[in-house]
Amino acid sequence: MVSVSRFINELRRRDVFRSGAAYVVIAWLLIQVSEILLGTFAAPAWAMRAVVAALAVGFPVVLILAWIYEITTQGVQRTGQVSESESISVHTGRQIDFAIIGVLMVAVALFAADRFRWIDFGAESSIDLRSIAVLPLANLSGDPEQEYFADGMTETLITELSKIAALRVISRQSVMQFKGTKLSLPEIARKLNVDAVVEGSALLIGERVRITVQLIEAATDVHLWADNYDRDLSNVLALHSEVARAIAQEIHIAVTPEETARLADVQEVNPEAYRLYLLGHYHLYKWAPADLDKAIRYFQQAIELDPQYAQPHVGLAKYYGALGFWGYMPPRIAFEKQRAEATLALDIDSNLASAHAEYAQVYFYYDWDWQKAEEEFQRAISLNSSYAYAHQFYAWFLAAMGRTEDAHTSISRALELDPLSVLAYMTATDVFWLSRQYNQAITQLQEALDLFPNDPQALSRLGRNYEQTSMFAEAIGEAERAVTLSPDFVEHYWMLGHTYAVAGKTAEARKVLDDLHALAKKQYVQPFGFAVIHTGLGENDEALDWLEKAYQDRNGWMVFLQVVPWLDPLRSDPRFHDLLRRMNFPE
Repeated sequence: MVSVSRFINELRRRDVFRSGAAYVVIAWLLIQVSEILLGTFAAPAWAMRAVVAALAVGFPVVLILAWIYEITTQGVQRTGQVSESESISVHTGRQIDFAIIGVLMVAVALFAADRFRWIDFGAESSIDLRSIAVLPLANLSGDPEQEYFADGMTETLITELSKIAALRVISRQSVMQFKGTKLSLPEIARKLNVDAVVEGSALLIGERVRITVQLIEAATDVHLWADNYDRDLSNVLALHSEVARAIAQEIHIAVTPEETARLADVQEVNPEAYRLYLLGHYHLYKWAPADLDKAIRYFQQAIELDPQYAQPHVGLAKYYGALGFWGYMPPRIAFEKQRAEATLALDIDSNLASAHAEYAQVYFYYDWDWQKAEEEFQRAISLNSSYAYAHQFYAWFLAAMGRTEDAHTSISRALELDPLSVLAYMTATDVFWLSRQYNQAITQLQEALDLFPNDPQALSRLGRNYEQTSMFAEAIGEAERAVTLSPDFVEHYWMLGHTYAVAGKTAEARKVLDDLHALAKKQYVQPFGFAVIHTGLGENDEALDWLEKAYQDRNGWMVFLQVVPWLDPLRSDPRFHDLLRRMNFPE
């Protein structure tokens, strides 16, 4: 025991304990600084591990050096060569103590600055905050290949905030219009009509994700709250839920017990599956054929890695639903695939609003089960009242059912949530068109083209509304521009064929028919399109024959049979009445 006591005293005399303590404190500080700097410069994940490993290896080296060497007035000497009269270990020990205290104070200050980075201490909102926009999170990596990740993190945060019914949250399509903008925050807020904005950054390093978010009152540009979050990628969904709850608490918004439970009900996700899902989602929203091919591959790879991750199934459901309605895939194949993916998503998470919206579309466009379609749309909206996509498709459903006033209400809500989305604008103009309010549709389409110049969807719709007001030259001009800008979008071509027909350009209309027949030998072409052109040509029997084929194929356009203006010349025909009867539209 005497030798052990003597050894410990010698460790103290040689300042080995103090040196070790000082090294631990300094190493901790270096790790914090390295994490910030390596994150800022997007260093690879191994860089941080290398720093930690180097510091760990250095610890025993420092202890050994402290035992072997001693600082004297003559410099550093081996301890065994220093006499007690020459030793200044007491003095150096005090210096080490002061150094430890100083470093600890710096460390505490850095921790406080990082953890509680308030810009306006005690700032409180001067108005009632009930609407919010999450602006595109900045990609801190500086690598364009990482843009998908920052965009995906933005949308995930939007989705989490949208679970709070008392809060109006602007949708992805609108906020993405401000990616890289030079506009001030108050200007952006005015365009989006929101009380507050969230801005920040996202960074992916290996399997770690770091996001910085700050909440800003729109009217005053006052920063109300800010924080940093650093998590494993597998816990990224919990991270977003935590941020959403923090924001809700900060703006004092009412969150129901059910919403609190849904916010807390998060799962771990395979990090690579989450990354693949974000890539798929990024390409899906480009809606170009090459991007759609990439999207489906990424979604399928994500599912292979994590079969219990619901979102990739929703992505696939959206993909198949779009192909089915647009006619890129036979409806009986596409919509059944959409049903299968929506079912799998709901089996995993029965409270997933986006999955309910996809199932609603299957009931609407394919099953023609109007009651179940409406129930699913309403279920999606009840789970996520800020889900503009569900409001948009519900508006189309209501318009198809002839419930024009309800359709206007639904699309108005969608436009509040997604004021700069081309899809929301197009849905609004479709409601006007289907209810024969052509002048209102034209006015809104002209506004849309100011926002989205040369958008093919807007041009095609403007053409069909000009057509209904007998402005045939203008109608042909806009329809031809739409076809030129989107030559692979077959819908625009058969719509142009109808415009030619009603404008008296019979030869041109027949050429469109010939082209469509030739195309149908290579790929699926919607029978509804042939029916529309034959109706324009006054060939009602042929039109009804093609409508019967559309009925058998479950062509998505058939849901608008009782309201679509193109088919007005057929409405007195008994065969047309029989189609309406078999589709069992509500009275």
